[in-house]
Amino acid sequence: MATYKMPTVQQFLKKKKIYDHKDPVWVYLEREMRNNIDKKPYNEKVGNWLKFLKDLKYYYYCEEKRKLKRLSREVGPPWYYELSSSQREVLFALKINIHQDLLEDLPIRTRKSLSDLGVTLKIPKPLLMKAMTNSFEDPGVFIWNLYSAYYRQPPSELRAEYDMNAMILMSCLVFIDLAECIEKLEKLTYSAKIPSVPTDKKPRRNFQPNVRYGEYLQKCYVPCYSTHSKSNQSKQKPLPLGYKVRLRSDESYERLCKNHDFLEKRKDRNKKEKQLERICKYKFWEPPSTLRNTDPKMVAYVNKLKMFKKKAKPKYKAPYKNVQYLVGGVSFVGGQPRYLLNNVSLLPTGYIPINNGVACFNGEFVTNIHGYWKFPKEVKEICDTNCECISKWDDIVMTYLKQSKCKCGHLYDFYNEGIPLEKYFYQSTRNGPYWIDNAKVYQLDPMEDFIKETIRESLMSAEPTPEASMPTILPSGLKEKDLLAAFLADLSDTPLLIPHLPHANLLNNLQEWVRKRVKGQLTPADDKQLLLQSQRRWLDLKHMDFRARAYRIPFTLKQLKHMNWSHRHVVQTLFEILLDDFVTRNRLLQLNQTRLWWSTTKYDAYASKAFLDIYFTYMPGRMKDTFLINPYSSELTPKHGAKTCPL
Repeated sequence: MATYKMPTVQQFLKKKKIYDHKDPVWVYLEREMRNNIDKKPYNEKVGNWLKFLKDLKYYYYCEEKRKLKRLSREVGPPWYYELSSSQREVLFALKINIHQDLLEDLPIRTRKSLSDLGVTLKIPKPLLMKAMTNSFEDPGVFIWNLYSAYYRQPPSELRAEYDMNAMILMSCLVFIDLAECIEKLEKLTYSAKIPSVPTDKKPRRNFQPNVRYGEYLQKCYVPCYSTHSKSNQSKQKPLPLGYKVRLRSDESYERLCKNHDFLEKRKDRNKKEKQLERICKYKFWEPPSTLRNTDPKMVAYVNKLKMFKKKAKPKYKAPYKNVQYLVGGVSFVGGQPRYLLNNVSLLPTGYIPINNGVACFNGEFVTNIHGYWKFPKEVKEICDTNCECISKWDDIVMTYLKQSKCKCGHLYDFYNEGIPLEKYFYQSTRNGPYWIDNAKVYQLDPMEDFIKETIRESLMSAEPTPEASMPTILPSGLKEKDLLAAFLADLSDTPLLIPHLPHANLLNNLQEWVRKRVKGQLTPADDKQLLLQSQRRWLDLKHMDFRARAYRIPFTLKQLKHMNWSHRHVVQTLFEILLDDFVTRNRLLQLNQTRLWWSTTKYDAYASKAFLDIYFTYMPGRMKDTFLINPYSSELTPKHGAKTCPL
């Protein structure tokens, strides 16, 4: 009897099915009704009803997709991921770990830190060491280099899709610089607070009326008891911005994002920080020469050496720009070096020198120049204020000007300002006499076009404007993302990382800071509206299923009948592959759910550490915090229901 040949693992995986994968009841019923439409007359009506149910299910499916898109859009940028407090602690300790790993030339601590952050990439050691070496012990530059080397494009370029590791690395770049970015934004929008003059209200005093039975008419004033101070009760309006907001186009903002000059500034800053840490310039076993020598001659010699190290300052300033002098040497005057000048000469200029006589100095006669006469300039004669040259004009021109005057007495120019581009008059040449282009001259007066344009502008305006007003844009009228984009564009020349991340103006925590800075505290009505919006998002998320379905091991009856001990390796490999696939899909869906839940708290962006700990206890943000039940286990009730990260 020939042994039955079992299919390979890959052939099994091609035929894998989800548990209980069946068509819905109405699909089966509709198919049966359509097939038997000739036998029973009411089948057509029932079939239409079942078709309506199918369309209704598709409508609900489209609504779920729309709500999912809206939730993912409200989270922030497509690469953004909120980090838990434990992940942020790992991020703050990354600088020390990089320093130690560079000393030991083994990336053990850095690998542990990346694993604790939730990164599951298998990064080769040369790539990791190169990213650490080029970072100058800066965690921001290190993650930037690591991302660029692994994904072969910098974080400043927007990708179509981000996997979990890319999202975690990009979000780390935000939280490395978040505090510094907020500090820079506060400096950028700083404006001096105008001191308010407090009005001291005189306290009401008990007085006794100067009448008969006055003691019975005496008023008694008792101040109301309150546990809160009046200063906290009154909400102050936000201060105006200290500078004008410069709005940019999307192309210029994208160009600023992709400019990587800030990396050099960031590296230079880190070099200076490393130099500041080295306070002692001398080795403790080698004192400086001034402390080592007690001989007075040696001390004088050292002081002389110090004098030679000093540089002379060119304090001599020539009285005229055309004076040229030669430095002959340096002499010490009062312990300070001074330049010795010789061969002072006057360069020829366009002016006439004024001779001030001759002086004898050390047996030599020196000519003194008192100053210079400037050449006479051509003075253009300008009419006085009392000039009547307008009277020489023709009467027709004057009447035209009087008709074109506005109410305030100004003359309209009809947009013909400056020298006209067209040529109307042609001078006489040897080829022809002087002539005028009459066709152009007759079209000079744009009175009709001017009236039409004025009427059109007046119809488009909401109300009559007697004075011309310049269009102004108030910051309070702009959206938070537009204001944040303008602020980040101004911070693009600083060593910060956040302005160079794509769609960084959609970050909710920075948008909340901008809203507080420009528009002030939330009003009770806005707070109520945002709370209602969050509750609706919670309901949307509550009806979404983020569980992955386990795949069925697709054995047929014939295969099960011929299965023996020799096929154990195939079955074990198949089981491990399916289980790993299920675990990975479940973890990724849980992490995606965590990201979407965070969008419901977006208007309370600066959450405290206690809130973060509680939130990420129930919504794990790292893969090692998730716990999954084995779907292929024979136990019906698992021992451990769930496992979460500790508070």
